[in-house]
Amino acid sequence: MHQSSISDAPTILFEKRDQFMNLAEASLPSWIATNEETSPDIFKEYQYPVSSWPVIIDQPLIDRLSVMSRRVPQLIAQIPELYFNNNVKALADYYLDGNTMLAEFALLCHNKGVQVSSRLDLTYTHDGFKVLESNIGSTIGGWQVQSFESIIRRSHPELNNPVTAGRYTTRNIQLLYFEFLVEKTLEYVTDTNGTVNIFLTLEDTTETEVVEQTYDLLSSLLSEALGKKNLSGGLFFKELRNLRLVGKDLYYEEDRMHCVINITGEQIPLEILKSFIMDRIYLPDNLGTNFTKDKRNLGILRTLAERGAFGADDNQLIMETIPFTCPVEPSQVRFEGQCYDLVTLLREQQDRFVIKVADGRQGIDVYVGRHVSSEAWEEAIQLGLGDKAFIAQEFCDSVNFLAPNPDNEWAEHKLIWGSFGFGDTYGGVWVRMSFIGTDTGVINSATGAVEAIVFEHTDS
Repeated sequence: MHQSSISDAPTILFEKRDQFMNLAEASLPSWIATNEETSPDIFKEYQYPVSSWPVIIDQPLIDRLSVMSRRVPQLIAQIPELYFNNNVKALADYYLDGNTMLAEFALLCHNKGVQVSSRLDLTYTHDGFKVLESNIGSTIGGWQVQSFESIIRRSHPELNNPVTAGRYTTRNIQLLYFEFLVEKTLEYVTDTNGTVNIFLTLEDTTETEVVEQTYDLLSSLLSEALGKKNLSGGLFFKELRNLRLVGKDLYYEEDRMHCVINITGEQIPLEILKSFIMDRIYLPDNLGTNFTKDKRNLGILRTLAERGAFGADDNQLIMETIPFTCPVEPSQVRFEGQCYDLVTLLREQQDRFVIKVADGRQGIDVYVGRHVSSEAWEEAIQLGLGDKAFIAQEFCDSVNFLAPNPDNEWAEHKLIWGSFGFGDTYGGVWVRMSFIGTDTGVINSATGAVEAIVFEHTDS
C-alpha cells in the first residue's frame, strides 16, 4: 500500500486512521479476494469490487444514521394522508397515471400500516448527511457485501486483536432483515401457531446453481432468525405462480405461507392480495408501496415540513437532511428564499442540480449537471418534461475522503452511504466509493463504484 498521497484530508478510517495505517501490511491490496473459503458460494464470484479497508464511524454518526434511516421512511408513509388527504383521484393522478381503481386498492393496502424495509442513499457533505433517495421494498440491494466481514477483520490487526476487536462492530444487515421479516409476520398475520413460512419469488430463467446457492444462504439466515424466537418454519424459493389460495390462506403445495417477498417485482395476483387484506399473510411489497417508493416524495416531505405538518423534531430533520427536490415540470419554485421558473433555474444554474427519473435504479437516467455538457443537460430537461416522471434535486457534493484507488494508492474519493431501516430498527450502513479520477457524479456499484463495509467504533 503506497502512502505517498496521504494528506490531512479525512480518510474512510475517520479518527482511527493512525491505528489502522500503522498496523496494516504493506502488501494489502486495494480490494479483497471474494472467492475465499469463508464467502458464501453465491458471492465467491461477486461482480463488484470490495475494498480491503473498512469505513470506521463513531457514535455521533451512528446516532444520526439511526434516526434518519428509521424516521424518514416513517414520515414518507404519512404523505398520502397529510399531503393528498387520502383522496383517491389525487393519488391516482400523481402516482398511478390516473388509474383510480388501482389507487383505491393501493390506498386500502397502504392504510393497513404495514412496515416495509427501506434504504436511504445518502451523501456526507460539509453540512452532514443529505438524503438523495429513499428506496422502499424488498428489491433494495446492498446487503450482500456484509458477507465479506470476516475477510476484512482478518486483514486488519486492529479489527482482529483480542484487546481492540470488541470495540469495532458491524451490523449484520442480512440477519437483521430476516429478523425483521419474522417479527412483522408475527405482528400482522393471524394464527401462525408458532410457524413462519416465507415464500420468495423466483424468476423462471434463474440458473439452478444460482437458485441453490441463494437458497442455502437465505435459508440459513431465516433459520437463525426463527431459532431466536423458538419458532419453526422455512424458506420456499419458487415462482409466484406456484402459490394457491385455499379459503383465506395461501399455500405452496401442502405448506401454508405466512409471508411473501416479491424480489422479482412482478405483478401480485389478486388471490395473494386477498389473503393479505384478510391478515393471513405479511406482504411488504403490496400495492401501497406505489405511494411510498416514488422519488418525488422527498420534495413533498420538504413542502410538508415547511408547512409545519410534523412535530418540531421531524420538521427540523427534514429541512436539515433533505435537499431541494421537485418534479421536473413547468412551475414556479422557491429555491434558497427566492422564486424562480423551474426550467429557467435549471438552465441558468446547471452545475447546482441533478435530474433523475422518479422510479429509477442503478444510476440509470441520472444526469448530474456539473458532469454533462449543456447540450446533454438540455436533453435531460426535455426528457424530464416528457410523459415520464422526473425530479430535479439540488446537487449535494460529498466530502472528499481518502481511500485506496485502483493503483493501490490513497487518493480522494466521493462516497454514497446506503443506510437501512427495518421498521423501528436501524439496519446498518454500507458505502460505495468512486475515485475522483473517474468520477461522473453517479456513484453506483453498477457503474463502477467500489463497495466497503462499515464498522462502528465505541470506546467501551
